[in-house]
Amino acid sequence: MMSDPDKIKLKMNSQQMKKVEKCEGFDEGTFAFLNWMNCKSFIGDDYELNSPMILKNIDLPKITRAKLYDRYLGKDIIVDIIDNVPQCKNCSSDDCSHVGFIICLIQLIEREGLGSMDELTK
Repeated sequence: MMSDPDKIKLKMNSQQMKKVEKCEGFDEGTFAFLNWMNCKSFIGDDYELNSPMILKNIDLPKITRAKLYDRYLGKDIIVDIIDNVPQCKNCSSDDCSHVGFIICLIQLIEREGLGSMDELTK
């Protein structure tokens, strides 16, 4: 019989083998956001392992910075929002997939009147 740590390792290895799509353009960031919205209600690790990008943090209520985890790149990405214009620190761009994700996120926050990470990740 497998121990709990062995079960966790097996689960992580099988999930890590899932193909991670590279998101390069603005539109792909929009699709990554929709994917995140579809799986954000999952419990535990499944939430983090099903979307190409994962929201880790966003400054609320005044949105000035957001942190994403890009699964393809395998690292955290910082997007600064200056005068309501997102700028990706990783890509040095305002039209990459990370910016596309953040623009969709900002629209959701403003439309729903969300004021905290807890409200956002419900």
